[in-house]
Amino acid sequence: MRRLSRLLLVVPMTGLLLLGACGSDPEPQASAPPPAAAKPAAVAAADDTTTFAKAVGDGKPGAAVNIRYEFGGKPSAGTPTELEVALIPSVGVDSMEASFVGMDGITVSGELKAAFNAVEAGKAYRHKVSVLPDRTGVFYVAVSVTTQIAGSSIGRSFSIPFVVGQPPVQQKSAPAKDEKGEAIQPMPAQETVKKQ
Repeated sequence: MRRLSRLLLVVPMTGLLLLGACGSDPEPQASAPPPAAAKPAAVAAADDTTTFAKAVGDGKPGAAVNIRYEFGGKPSAGTPTELEVALIPSVGVDSMEASFVGMDGITVSGELKAAFNAVEAGKAYRHKVSVLPDRTGVFYVAVSVTTQIAGSSIGRSFSIPFVVGQPPVQQKSAPAKDEKGEAIQPMPAQETVKKQ
């Protein structure tokens, strides 16, 4: 834990040092136009997951990995559909393991565990599974990711939601009515205590 807190302290300080260096005059060799044009092209080629959707995290801040996904086609009942998942580690992640689980109504098949060692920050590590829904509805694939950072393990859970067919729209139930036919308004309960 102590290593992690030191790492979290060192990373922002390094960023501040780099920002401080931005104000200095550039060397003549560093301001040449051809290298500047080549660098954005390399970044654009490296991130080919920009069209992928983002998985929903467990709500905890500071996830050490981001998950993006894309289905090979629109999922339909009784037809397997390929799901491509890209795990993108943050700075400081040494390795990561992921496991995939479906909920009631879908079958997830293929390699349900993936492990990646000596990972690079910002690089997409891909894994594919097959999803077979057995009916229409709203479903999700749960992805549990354990990352190793400076000898410590950090686990996070993600959901990959998807819709099969046209699920029926759930109607809000009608409010209860009194003897006059007027809607009864729910009110918060109040507790009273009688002294004896």
